[in-house]
Amino acid sequence: MKKIKLILGSLLLCVLSCDKDNDSIDQNTDDLICENCAIEVTKDNSRVSHFNQQVNLLPAGSQAAKSAAATNSVELTLNAIVDPLYVNHDGEEVLLNANHVAVKNKRIAASYSLIGAPYFGAIDIIEAPEDAFPSLAGTLLLPDRDIDAVGFVNRNHILVGGGFDAQVHYGGNHPSFLGRYQIKLNEETEVLSLTEKNLYHSIFGNKLRNVQTTNGIITGSGGGNSGIIFAYNENENTIIEHTSGETQGLYILDTSIEAEDKNYKFVALAYNDNDDSIKAFYYDISKETDVMTFSYEVSLGTYPNTDVEAKHSVLAIKKDYLIVSLGTEGIGVFKIETAENETKSALLTQQLKSELLNENNVSHVINSFVYKSKTLYVAAGGAGFYLIDYNTSQNLLKTAFSKMELPIGESVNSVAISDNDLLIASTRGVSIYTITELE
Repeated sequence: MKKIKLILGSLLLCVLSCDKDNDSIDQNTDDLICENCAIEVTKDNSRVSHFNQQVNLLPAGSQAAKSAAATNSVELTLNAIVDPLYVNHDGEEVLLNANHVAVKNKRIAASYSLIGAPYFGAIDIIEAPEDAFPSLAGTLLLPDRDIDAVGFVNRNHILVGGGFDAQVHYGGNHPSFLGRYQIKLNEETEVLSLTEKNLYHSIFGNKLRNVQTTNGIITGSGGGNSGIIFAYNENENTIIEHTSGETQGLYILDTSIEAEDKNYKFVALAYNDNDDSIKAFYYDISKETDVMTFSYEVSLGTYPNTDVEAKHSVLAIKKDYLIVSLGTEGIGVFKIETAENETKSALLTQQLKSELLNENNVSHVINSFVYKSKTLYVAAGGAGFYLIDYNTSQNLLKTAFSKMELPIGESVNSVAISDNDLLIASTRGVSIYTITELE
């Protein structure tokens, strides 16, 4: 395991480059070219519908909470919906569903995967300018590859990862890949071009599970029970070394970063299928040396119905507090306690389950969430989409919260936020909202 992670560290150092090179695309590059990268760039503007519609937020929570005064701390305006994507696969028109979204400086990336049979993936690149409706810049089609993770290094560079058909691509011991692509949108022709900067494979287990940026640190994990985790300092352009093997043999569900004055805490949420336990692994990251050192682990309990292939979230919301998606068990708030002998443990201080989910409906599950300005934005599958305020003084989620009114049958997969842009990936496609914070 140590050898794998050392190789991963050296490769990621090549994958991500410093910001001074970010805009180095040759301005004479022809449109619609991604040379030797096996990606087709297409565009179908008919998939985009424009709106300027304020969203109806309904009171939700316990009966007492729902009868209380309105608790909304934000207003949402729906700007556009990008319809699900249909592609030709083995001679048939098949549906690709949106599963991950990312946004950076008014540019959106949404990933799609083929339901029911691997492998086929796609990525929409969407422009969401401040003074105009969102528009589709282009769609990247990636045959024989599933897109399990998408994120931005910066506005002009995206990270794309997932699994691939080893009979078609690359070979290697593990069908996983990570690619970094530079984007150029011709402002005159409105045509998208790509340049493949780096592509690495077979180092993340059976797929790259996720990639995200938190507090200037890019984090992610491998698929299956590889236990692979990684982190990269986006601002300093340096790899954060990690050579220990505490998570080996575990399913890494998600990762997060807790910022401190002098250092960072890296947190990995892991599931052990031998005993159905979920644990949080803490690592110290030195801002001076960019070395990641194992600190401690805590058990969050046993959850036998955990779906390791579903989406999960962990948020190191503040020092010694975690908010965790527990799938069909809802959302848990955990406090990290320290005994006199310095032993660490996790105490479940709050769990929202029946307030959010109908346990008799298998589509009701907490898939993922993001946090901004004291509000948790929650993708809850068939249960819809919730906005839950967090009480920072009491370290509890408020039990009077809001629910977005969505069409019957829609299932929400994931969510992303940047500045005042809110993105939701669901069975309806990708919905783009503007957030207005209320005083």
